[in-house]
Amino acid sequence: MGGLFHEKTRKRWKLQKNWKNHLPKEPVDLWVHCASLGEFDQGLPIMWAYRNDFPAAKIMVSFFSPSGYEHYHKRNHCVDYACILPLDTRNNAVYFLEKTQPKMALFVKYEYWLNFIFAIHKKNIPIYAAAALFQQNHPAFKPWGGIFRRGLRKFSFFFVQNEDSKTLLKGIGIHQVSVVGDPRFDNVVGQKRHHEQQENSDENLSELHKICENQRVLIVGSSWKKEEEILCEVLDPLPFDTIILAPHNVSDAHLSEIETLFGPNCCRLSHIKDYQQEPIILVDSIGLLHQLYRLGSMALVGGGFTGRLHNILEPAAYGLPVVFGPKIGHVPEAKLFIEQGIAKTFSNEEELLSAIQGLLVSLEERKSRATNLMLEQCGATQKIMHALKSRPAYRAAPSN
Repeated sequence: MGGLFHEKTRKRWKLQKNWKNHLPKEPVDLWVHCASLGEFDQGLPIMWAYRNDFPAAKIMVSFFSPSGYEHYHKRNHCVDYACILPLDTRNNAVYFLEKTQPKMALFVKYEYWLNFIFAIHKKNIPIYAAAALFQQNHPAFKPWGGIFRRGLRKFSFFFVQNEDSKTLLKGIGIHQVSVVGDPRFDNVVGQKRHHEQQENSDENLSELHKICENQRVLIVGSSWKKEEEILCEVLDPLPFDTIILAPHNVSDAHLSEIETLFGPNCCRLSHIKDYQQEPIILVDSIGLLHQLYRLGSMALVGGGFTGRLHNILEPAAYGLPVVFGPKIGHVPEAKLFIEQGIAKTFSNEEELLSAIQGLLVSLEERKSRATNLMLEQCGATQKIMHALKSRPAYRAAPSN
């Protein structure tokens, strides 16, 4: 995990050195800032709705994480320009805004860079927060967090995911708030429909489809080392015919570690033509996971031991019950899924087996409940767009 962190840090500093070269050469109409790929998924349905209203408008997205910048293009998107957000200094903020000249800014979920916020406000650019999620431990709600409170008060409006976030903001005098939910539900359901309409042209995936047909399949998505080690310990008693393992880290070094861990039980997806009934198919490339979930009966999603649980909405959109590690404090949908009986947590080998066996009871009913829950949670994008369209700044923004 430490090696992966340092690798990301090196990538970010490398991109940081040349951040000015990635800025657009013309003014943009909408600027959306996302920490990484997960936040990009939350902002995407809003960008698409904006694109539908203004087909010729220029949309720019900025990322803090290199992984977002490097992989956003694998989504079905409508972005004209993408860049790495530079360090949050006053000079960087001024230069960034002078070059890009956005007419409207949208910050997704929880990244609020103060120098950029103050610079945006100084230029009288409307600034909104979408899918915002706040916890009591945020600096803005601490006695010493005055500068953070001043920053948040510069926002034109907050579209938050839950009532707790609204209550926290009101407690510091911010009332331009509406609870709309999470646009990721809209995005995941929309992306699922998009992928179902696409014909699968990848030969390896086509072969994988044949292997998984009429089998009980566990999809392990974005796993970290902890999930992989626990999985290895319970491989024999697991009630699945095939396990598709898509690790978070697909570097050659980590793929080799996984192959050493599982021994002859592994076959890489890129070598699927040599498949010899190995119980584990190791996905050795990025960007396929959303397509793999439709092959599964259940999903094990990684990140629950690091406090960075990965996307559990994607498997649920395909009706898959989900198991994950115990650290889910900042993931409201994880708690919702558990309450609805379509997810369970685990901390060790025994708990993993117990969670899986529990979810297999009335599996078809749970799958139906997962699919229906996803549809019920949709609608955040429509609420956000309805509110934005009532504002003169939205209608006046595009220069087309």
